[in-house]
Amino acid sequence: MPDMSALNRLETVFSRGFSLGWLDGTHPHRLVSGVRTSHRGIKAGVVIEVRRDAAVVLLSDTVRCGDGLVFENEENPAHSQGGRVFEIFRRRESVKEAEAGAKVLLTFANHAIDSHYVTKNQQVWKTDDPRRQKEIQKGLQKKGTVLYRPVALQLRIEAETGKYLHLTVCDSLGGQLTLTGGQILDRAQKHFLTETTLYEQFSRLGGTVYCLDSLTAEINGAPMVPLSVLGHLRREMISALDAEHSRTKTYRIEKDALKTIRRENEQYGNTDIADL
Repeated sequence: MPDMSALNRLETVFSRGFSLGWLDGTHPHRLVSGVRTSHRGIKAGVVIEVRRDAAVVLLSDTVRCGDGLVFENEENPAHSQGGRVFEIFRRRESVKEAEAGAKVLLTFANHAIDSHYVTKNQQVWKTDDPRRQKEIQKGLQKKGTVLYRPVALQLRIEAETGKYLHLTVCDSLGGQLTLTGGQILDRAQKHFLTETTLYEQFSRLGGTVYCLDSLTAEINGAPMVPLSVLGHLRREMISALDAEHSRTKTYRIEKDALKTIRRENEQYGNTDIADL
């Protein structure tokens, strides 16, 4: 099942409503509602009473002062009302925020909403959450932030005196390649190659999409390998992996694959769009 908190964050950034897409059959009108042409956000609640420049709302999501809300007018979208929450009253007390399930009075500054177009049972959507937007921007601006899932590498290295060093790489995307060092390995006089040294050198993958998941080594004859050679081989490995994954791949679609996916959705209870 999808991470609901992740979907909630995604809806905050941009959403016109989620759907199962074509997995639910060839029903174009079910993909995205044609009523909304822009960001809808998260459902925040429903109107239970209308007052001048304010509304009493039963919340279905947390609302804070400063959040941007829209009162959706389904019959005439052009008359949908919206603005930033100026003050929240709960049980006649002013609060900074209110959680889902609370019945609150929401007020808006500078006549932001026209109460003539706000009605009982109208849906309320949260189209902007300044605190969450700040968290997202902070994450994007943080130096070195990884905004992707790293590709895990499993390495096997064979090193033997009098032979070339061999490196076999398998990654979590299904890629596999083999590389060979550029020189025959001499027997070490002092510092012979160890698995610890190999791990230290090949785990230096900062600034790439890769991370070292595991490394196994078969070392025979106490060979000596300069660190510069290991560094060169590591960079060659990264370049080869980048080239491999940049190629356009073709995929074979199994017969009746769509029926299989639909059956799995039904099995795991994903037929309802709201359960995404």
